[in-house]
Amino acid sequence: MINSIYLNKTGMIIQQRRLDVSTNNLANINTVGYKKDGVFFHKLAEALADTGEADANRLPGSSNVDFSLGTMQRTDNPLDVAINGDGFFVIQGEDGEYFSRNGSFQLDGEGRLVTIDGHSVVTDGGEIQIAGGEVRFNEKGEIIVDGQSVGRLRIATFEDPQQLERIGDAYFKAGTAGATDLPNEEIDLRAGYLELSNVDPVMEMVNMIEINREYELGQKVINTQDNTLDKLINQTGRP
Repeated sequence: MINSIYLNKTGMIIQQRRLDVSTNNLANINTVGYKKDGVFFHKLAEALADTGEADANRLPGSSNVDFSLGTMQRTDNPLDVAINGDGFFVIQGEDGEYFSRNGSFQLDGEGRLVTIDGHSVVTDGGEIQIAGGEVRFNEKGEIIVDGQSVGRLRIATFEDPQQLERIGDAYFKAGTAGATDLPNEEIDLRAGYLELSNVDPVMEMVNMIEINREYELGQKVINTQDNTLDKLINQTGRP
């Protein structure tokens, strides 16, 4: 009976975690380049047998990111660029290099190529400062100023992107994943486009309905088990 209660309690913890993930996905349907999160748990019965309790921090589960390509939206902004395939833009973060699929760039007051939130975009020559002129990108990531190439966007790739660590909603850090620069011949960019979030709002809403139903069912089962256990305890205590 006790293990059964723990099992159902753990099931509710899992549903709450799934709900948190779906809620965050829905909150980022308009975030450029966002990759939706997923979560899964496995060998639940073995975990309970080993721990004897339902502890969310000890559950044998994993989070995973869906790195499938989002829809390409044409903007005609020369400083917008999307990666058509694998790879990440390299961004200079506060504590090292970040990696992102968000190619919504701009020039700051000093002529530096930066992200919308002010992080420098890293090129093959490091950070770049553009004195002026008409700026655009080509399909190989070259930065063209007044018809002349002045650098190339660094595009990083990873053997196992699931090892990346998410930083907020727009960035990743390498973590244990080793970054390598994508060879120039494999780079395929679309200038004047942005890659939209790959979250399917309809599917996420369906998931949330399913999760809420399972959570409510778990609550009912636990309440029934609690009542049954109370009756057994009371009966056992009688002379």
